[in-house]
Amino acid sequence: MDFQQLTEEELTEICEDAFVNVKEACMRLQEKTKCSNEVVIDMLNNVAEYYVSKVVEDEE
Repeated sequence: MDFQQLTEEELTEICEDAFVNVKEACMRLQEKTKCSNEVVIDMLNNVAEYYVSKVVEDEE
């Protein structure tokens, strides 16, 4: 998907939907595992690092 072709409203809607989906996934994880917020934060940081590394790879 080419984000440059999206309107500001479309991009905002995509970002809001993504936030809700990630938040719900984290809540399901906590319900199933009873893990702490710190564990969820660590997991999200790992996911973010993965995507940052993909950007770096794409730029090379």
